[in-house]
Amino acid sequence: MSLTQAAILNSALLRNARRSSLLWQDSAAYEPTVELFDLTIRNSSLEQAAIDLAKRARIGRRMRVSFVNAHVINVAASNPAYARVLQGVDRLYADGSGMALAARWNGSPLADNVNGTDLFPLLCAEAEKAGVTIFLLGGKPGVAKAAAKTVKAMGHDDVIAGVHHGYINSPADTQRVIEEINASGASILLVGMGVPVQDIWIASHFDSLKTSVVVAVGGLFDYFSGNVSRAPTVLRSIGCEWTWRLMQEPGRLGSRYLIGNVAFVLRALAFVAREQFEAPLQGSGAS
Repeated sequence: MSLTQAAILNSALLRNARRSSLLWQDSAAYEPTVELFDLTIRNSSLEQAAIDLAKRARIGRRMRVSFVNAHVINVAASNPAYARVLQGVDRLYADGSGMALAARWNGSPLADNVNGTDLFPLLCAEAEKAGVTIFLLGGKPGVAKAAAKTVKAMGHDDVIAGVHHGYINSPADTQRVIEEINASGASILLVGMGVPVQDIWIASHFDSLKTSVVVAVGGLFDYFSGNVSRAPTVLRSIGCEWTWRLMQEPGRLGSRYLIGNVAFVLRALAFVAREQFEAPLQGSGAS
């Protein structure tokens, strides 16, 4: 199903939660990039990110974009091929309280929680202003189509150029989908296939795509199709949206959040300790 305009207004999809100053940087003075887990993270507000991506799509500046959260870091730690793909992505944004904590511990606070779900409505609006369109690829059959109807209900009638589900099972299917995306005239492609499949798919087929900006968006379409509800604002404002997801799907997400969050914290502490140990050595010119 897709969401009506009234349902959208009541679903928190268009309401960005107030940022907690304990996690994200309130001040406008922050570094443009942050190094975390050997990845260069773009340090930006949601609004700046949406404007930047739409602008690059309009001028035809080709780029791959991904959102990095605790789960991404955990998967990359055990999947070197995926880690290399992430290191080659043109623009990485930090998503979630785990990344915000790691950045704080490392002395380089993040400006905002730049996640795909909050960014999507802003990106649709900026794409419309820029005169570019978006193609949605991913999710189960019907999900991307329902998400597109939600975008229309939000008031963006012509911003979605096309949709296709994410179940692509053969090279022939892949070629047909790429041809459909290219024929749509879209300048932005959102790929929602989950981690690490989506990023690897984008890296493998980027050169065959005519879309300027290609973004890995995970389960974004499930939220905007109405299949998955967004966490209440109070949970989002304190960086605990993951607890809502865990309550919704404890069987599927229990290991990811309960075990994964502990693993991520340990990795974050190890990263910060390594950075603090190496900094004096670099400062002294030691080799």
